[in-house]
Amino acid sequence: MKQKGFVLIVSLIFLVLMTMLGLAMFSGFITNQMIAGNHREKSRAFDAAQTAMNYGEYWLSQPGNVVTGAGTPISGTTCSSMTTTPQVCSNALSNPTVLPWTAGVNYTPSGMSTSGGQDTYATNPTYYIQYLGQQATAVSLYQVTTAGQGGNVNSVAVLQSVYQITVQTTNLGGA
Repeated sequence: MKQKGFVLIVSLIFLVLMTMLGLAMFSGFITNQMIAGNHREKSRAFDAAQTAMNYGEYWLSQPGNVVTGAGTPISGTTCSSMTTTPQVCSNALSNPTVLPWTAGVNYTPSGMSTSGGQDTYATNPTYYIQYLGQQATAVSLYQVTTAGQGGNVNSVAVLQSVYQITVQTTNLGGA
């Protein structure tokens, strides 16, 4: 007769153990979801910065944007404000890792939205083109610095590339 309470105690211990196991698994799932979300936002920030870099390099490669008709490279002007028009700057960014920048180009890629919602970005990506000087007689260097943010302002990616422009002139003869 003394064994009737033993089954109840064993059942309660088993129930407590199962509850603790369930809570531990739930906590692990939440942590994994947070890690996946952070990775997604960092990837989105990198993609936004990469898109701005691709456009900045594309703009540099277009005839007449950074090389005059006489073949002289454009060394740029002192940039001190944000704009939507691409430009070459002669001064360097004071601190490219601190956002928002005070100077540069605010770029809006096709299909990108910052108006709020699940699949939107915190801000449009920005880029900054700086003239670094001539490497050789016909070779000029430009640094493209870009910044992108994911869905929140804490997911940031800053990228830099150095782009080389080579000017070749051809003598077609004549006068």
